[in-house]
Amino acid sequence: MNKIILITGCSSGFGMLTSARLAAAGHTIYATMRNMQKQDTLKLELKRRNTECHILPLDVTNDNSINKVINTIEKQDSRLDVLINNAGYGIGGFFEDLSEDEIRSQFETNFFGVQKVTRSALPLMRATASKSGKDFSTKIINISSAQGRSTLPGLGAYGASKFALEGFSESLYFELQPFGVEVVILEPGTYSTKAIDDNSHEADAGLEGDSPYANYTKRLKELHNNILITKKGVGDPENVAIMIEDIINRKRNKLRYLAGTQAKIRVLMRTILPFSWFSRIINSFIIGSKN
Repeated sequence: MNKIILITGCSSGFGMLTSARLAAAGHTIYATMRNMQKQDTLKLELKRRNTECHILPLDVTNDNSINKVINTIEKQDSRLDVLINNAGYGIGGFFEDLSEDEIRSQFETNFFGVQKVTRSALPLMRATASKSGKDFSTKIINISSAQGRSTLPGLGAYGASKFALEGFSESLYFELQPFGVEVVILEPGTYSTKAIDDNSHEADAGLEGDSPYANYTKRLKELHNNILITKKGVGDPENVAIMIEDIINRKRNKLRYLAGTQAKIRVLMRTILPFSWFSRIINSFIIGSKN
């Protein structure tokens, strides 16, 4: 059955690939992005798969921008079956090196942006679910991260935004069940997308030599650059798009799905190991400390 699907953050990565994949499967896709000048990558992927979709501007931090898209969907299709909250970015930096503005900006996109889009979409989604017999075919999929279950040093702001997203999503899962709307959290590990390359951000102060965390920041950058070069432990983002498609096609889902071997191993270690053991492993790998 054709579904009406809204996806945020579609200029690259998971959003771009998911939009093209679901459009090729016959769904009506509203692929959105903040900067429409970056739509060429999506258009090329759509052409490669011999399909098409609606491409609209949407800034998840701007209510007017969000409402305009929801109104367009309601006017053109009168329903919204699936919302995929994918837009987000990550900022690296140790807490003292992060300014309040940098942390607030991280939350505005990764957390409050998800809430803004969801709040605007819910009336139409509840109406859609009521017409489908409360069979949970209406779904909200929030793209979180393994960092939302187990965060790392130097990624505290990003991890905190994803922890907040997880808490919000879990509460929303219970709140929307009576209306037949299913909420699912997808938690990817490290994948080969612009999120770990072009779209990654760093705390301004962390780049300065007088930071007390300068050596640790340098080590993190070296580890990050090594990941970009070797791709070791980095997954194929198409696999995440496949997981999203499976979630949409499944009648009922679990609340959480981890994506990627690296994410599954780290979260499993965090779950079963005493925290003192786990912290030694993380400190040794990230910080270079044996304590």
